Amino acid sequence: MATGPEPGIEMSAISSSPDDPVIRILLMGSKGSGKSSSGNTILGEKKFKVHIQQKKHEAENRFGEVCEGKTQMGEQQLAVIDCPDLMDPSLNKEKLEKLKEDLVEQCSAGLSAVLLTVPLQEPVQNEEEILDFIKGLFGPEVQKYIMILFTHEDVLEELDESQSIGQYVQNNDNADHQQLVSECGGKFHCFNNKSEKKKRQAQELLQKIEGMIEDNMGKFIMAKMKRSDIKYSPGVNFSAEDPAKIDVIPERKEQIRLVLLGKTGCGKSATGNTLIGRNEFKSSAGSSSQTRQCKSETIVRDGKEISVIDTPGLYDTELTEEEVIIEVRKCIKYAFPGPHAFLIVIKVGRFTNEEKNTIKILINVFGEEILKYTMIIFTHKDQLEKKKQTSEKFLQDCDQNTIKLIRQCGNRFFCLDNKSDHFPQFKDLISKIEKMVAENGGTHFKHDMFERPEKYIQKLQKIQMIQKKLRHPHKEKHKEATQTELEETGSLKQSAKKKNTTENEGCCVIM
Repeated sequence: MATGPEPGIEMSAISSSPDDPVIRILLMGSKGSGKSSSGNTILGEKKFKVHIQQKKHEAENRFGEVCEGKTQMGEQQLAVIDCPDLMDPSLNKEKLEKLKEDLVEQCSAGLSAVLLTVPLQEPVQNEEEILDFIKGLFGPEVQKYIMILFTHEDVLEELDESQSIGQYVQNNDNADHQQLVSECGGKFHCFNNKSEKKKRQAQELLQKIEGMIEDNMGKFIMAKMKRSDIKYSPGVNFSAEDPAKIDVIPERKEQIRLVLLGKTGCGKSATGNTLIGRNEFKSSAGSSSQTRQCKSETIVRDGKEISVIDTPGLYDTELTEEEVIIEVRKCIKYAFPGPHAFLIVIKVGRFTNEEKNTIKILINVFGEEILKYTMIIFTHKDQLEKKKQTSEKFLQDCDQNTIKLIRQCGNRFFCLDNKSDHFPQFKDLISKIEKMVAENGGTHFKHDMFERPEKYIQKLQKIQMIQKKLRHPHKEKHKEATQTELEETGSLKQSAKKKNTTENEGCCVIM
């Protein structure tokens, strides 16, 4: 993923092109939003292949290409560009960059409108992020040409009281839809792609698009393209001046560094994928660890540069002692000069011994100050929803150890559904993390571990050795001694003061 602004495709935006009579429409939207079906409705014929998958329609582009369909409507030439879902988490970096390049090339002749398809019957997902993507790719000027195209208008007929699309959007229960329409200057239309009156729907849409072009005094045209770098980044410059003569100072993004901690199978890697919006971390629903190495991914999302460090479940994998130390060094390197948050990931359900001792080990290594920078992430929120159980009810039913852990972390927790790629879920979590950062003076966690790592790696080695002894309950004669040893590996300032044996048994997770 992009790690920050870098030279990209530079263009200048011009709002008129009398030499191009084509009405060119770009369709953007998430999978299953009715995007390809809407393209066929506009063109009046099946130009884009559509198939049903899990009761959702999506473009059947074998390689996920940017497709274009053309037709003649009266005296007007009509072209529709159907773009795959570029926010699809399964898209790898190389494919995403290729799709961006193809999209810019196909739109270079100019755009009459950009339609963002939003299904009425579904909650808003990543549409807001798609809007940000469009403006990042084409520049802020393109916003004047974006219109929301609601699909599945037939759901309005199933309501108890008949409503127009305008009345439906203004309903208090549809605040997310209202927000999208507001961001597009109040411009929206609605399609029923199953209706027999498709031609009439298309004509009404085209009338709105022509009015939008008139209001904007022409189409949105990209010209003077300068490919200083094949790879696109959010730092695209739009200006009426010659881009070659402009010195662009990349905007510095707000940085947030996050370290994921937890036992194998708790959903650490899936949580990392949810945070960056891409399937970059290998995850598995089973008990075997997919994360054998510390890995970091950085992406600019929602205007912030977010770095996520995924760590192995060091005490329930087959990593050797040497491999553990290597991964600890990597984590320190990736999080330098210090993380803004430690996220302890726990699967909804049984609270294990490893998770009971996680905070204790973190305090041993980093000191009490780390509690101000720690948050609990409960994964598999969908299991709660299946039981029709709220997060509040879940907490009420938690055992005392879980409640104690949450209290130690300043009552900071978040329930996450990693099977859902909803952008609002990501925004809510980042908002909570930013609140915690603000409470900490707006700075990251500071510890001399990041300045003198070797000293603390030796300490971690000692803790690891003690934990291995605690893994063997049949060696009772060693248990009391090793528990005392563990207490003595506490924070440097307090290691001599804590000599009582611990209550909990079992292994612990450091990172």
